Amino acid sequence: MSKEQTKRIIDLASLGTVLLGVIGIISAAYLSEKTTPVSGSLLSALASGLTTVSVSLIGFAVFNFAIETKDWKSYFGERIKEVVIENDYLSTLSNDALKETQTRLLKAQFKNQSIDKEGSFLHYFHHNLHRFISEPFREDVSAEVHITAHEGTTEKFVIQDKVTYVCRASRGTIQSHVGWQPDDGEFEEVVSLKITVSYPPSSPHAGKSEVVYPPTDANLKEDLKRGISVPLDKYKEVDFLIVKTEAEYIVRQGSFQYWQMAHPTKNFQIAIVYPQDFSIQFKTLVLEDVGSQITEQPGYLRFAYTSWALPQSGLTWLIRTS
Repeated sequence: MSKEQTKRIIDLASLGTVLLGVIGIISAAYLSEKTTPVSGSLLSALASGLTTVSVSLIGFAVFNFAIETKDWKSYFGERIKEVVIENDYLSTLSNDALKETQTRLLKAQFKNQSIDKEGSFLHYFHHNLHRFISEPFREDVSAEVHITAHEGTTEKFVIQDKVTYVCRASRGTIQSHVGWQPDDGEFEEVVSLKITVSYPPSSPHAGKSEVVYPPTDANLKEDLKRGISVPLDKYKEVDFLIVKTEAEYIVRQGSFQYWQMAHPTKNFQIAIVYPQDFSIQFKTLVLEDVGSQITEQPGYLRFAYTSWALPQSGLTWLIRTS
């Protein structure tokens, strides 16, 4: 049924309601005049009730005619949009109410009333992934890893890696700190670590770089052994802040190296250069293969990923004798 046909039916129904109300009022008046019912009697109550119902019908019909006019229709449509769809209504709800509203929307979208049952993916999403939607994130992560043989032994490698990324703000702030944390036994020795931040082109301090680690009073050997966490309070409102870490460390040959995301990350690439008389075993962890590209030749591997990666996802590789 078209909108015009629907409107015509509504208009006819409203007109019929008006006529029914008029007939009811006339009938009530005729009843009162003809029978002259005593106040408090059944006939008196019937006449009063008929008058009230008839007036209500006429009022409903007039209101319906008004709603169907263009100006009133637009007004009420805009008010409903503001109250229900936009923030006027949603901003008044508690977190639990918003979560319930989101669940109802998903049930309607997927036509699945059991979408939120215990153990469902929606439960996992709410408890483990939902918070990442509004967290600060990183983008355009670029890493270079140079692996060379350790002098005097064939059982160790010296690794120099450089990682650069852009910090993106959410709710006005970027990530709270820069962390660097080796696992127990991951490295034989950490030789050096340097962390630099640079202001983006849009900043009044564009081009300015500052070394945030190591500080002048750092106990470098002890810090690198247990890992470090450098606060970014000074730069927390600097969207597009550029962070660069440079590290050198020694690993034992035959040990896996891995790189995990500490924050939600959008777009990253890594280039690994290693001795050509060795081979590399490379594997992604919890990443979509559809958004990745690998370029490989003897002594070189480049991996690019053009999508989102969640914290704890990442890469692992092993350099071994060919």
